[in-house]
Amino acid sequence: MTTLEHSIVMGGSMAGLLAAAALAPHSARVTIVDRDPLPVDGPDAFAPRRGVPQGGTVHRLLALGEARMEELLPGLREELLAAGSVPRAAPEADPVLDETTPSEGAPAAADGPLGTDEHDAPGIDEPGTLWLTRPVLEGVVRRRVLSLPGVEAVQGAVGGLLTSDDKRTVTGVQLRGGEVDELRGDLVVDAAGRSSRAATWVEGFGFERPRTLGTRVHVAYTSQRLRLREGALPEGTESLGQPATGNSPFTIDLEPCGAHEHILSIAGTARHQPPTDLEGLLDMVALLPERDTADALDSALEGAEPVGEPSVAKAAGAHRQLWEETTDGPEGLIHVGDSAAMFTPLYGQGMTMAAVGAVALRDTLAGDGADGLAARFPRLLGALLDRAWEITTSRDAQIPGAEMLVDGAVVEALPAPEAAFAV
Repeated sequence: MTTLEHSIVMGGSMAGLLAAAALAPHSARVTIVDRDPLPVDGPDAFAPRRGVPQGGTVHRLLALGEARMEELLPGLREELLAAGSVPRAAPEADPVLDETTPSEGAPAAADGPLGTDEHDAPGIDEPGTLWLTRPVLEGVVRRRVLSLPGVEAVQGAVGGLLTSDDKRTVTGVQLRGGEVDELRGDLVVDAAGRSSRAATWVEGFGFERPRTLGTRVHVAYTSQRLRLREGALPEGTESLGQPATGNSPFTIDLEPCGAHEHILSIAGTARHQPPTDLEGLLDMVALLPERDTADALDSALEGAEPVGEPSVAKAAGAHRQLWEETTDGPEGLIHVGDSAAMFTPLYGQGMTMAAVGAVALRDTLAGDGADGLAARFPRLLGALLDRAWEITTSRDAQIPGAEMLVDGAVVEALPAPEAAFAV
């Protein structure tokens, strides 16, 4: 049922692509705007993008994210496998959640899909079935979404919002650096993530700026893609890892990423920086105080050949804009993905919650249409985000040196037990 003439999505990363997939059945046209080109063919279609700092790490999509993406794009899992993703044996627990930080005191996994009525859906902590990289996941999803009827991509940077004369309704976007200067539509979806300036623009129109919550965790990590020798891992072993402990603030993971390759990642907490070169990463593995793990990793990494250069990134923490609390806002504008809630990437929740939000957008358009969507959707999405947000902030609070933020100001700084990290 088409209820919109033209929908504009700001941002072509995962949240924007999934939002476009959700809009496609309900909008005659959907235009995705991104400052990066969004190729669907050739080697560039699976290359890391400038705007994706975690592109060099292994991604372990949660089961709920897999289910929601498959719902939006049927057959996606098979396409991901064909593109080189690695099927994962059924683990007892997800190392994303169990190895990064201690889990004592963190909320248990949700019984159902974040407050919906489908009690047979996976909980937010349930691990998925694939090992894959972000470029492969994004490349396959991009190809699928841009093949949907009426969906197109335009390159350019959004420089502002267009509004009606009374500034009560958003009517499009202003563009810089592209082939067109503006786009007009009847719905603008903010999927610009960390770079979104929507809160400032909305405030400039005279509306309430949303309150923000956040964490700051000071985690940095280095990842190196490797080609291991034949039989490097023990038979039946998919990956090796060592969580941060009282003896070391570093998490070490060796995981498959497809194409018969693995990625070695080392993450440091409490401002502890891992090495940024392969030799330094291997030296850190060799010096692990947990000798059984160190010996297993040393053996697996013996004779490994590097593929490309190391990838360096930081996990700043989580950030949430409480759009659901605002009592007034412009019509024709909604916020999804990191523009609503950015999750600490250590736990694999960001893309999953982007998919949850996209399905919620599709379903609310199918059920209630587009009238009043800007007022209805933030409350719906906020309720879906709450459980995952609680899990993220509870886990972040256990990372040494973590800080809790309200409106960008530190309200609680947790002490960093540096003495406990003496090696």
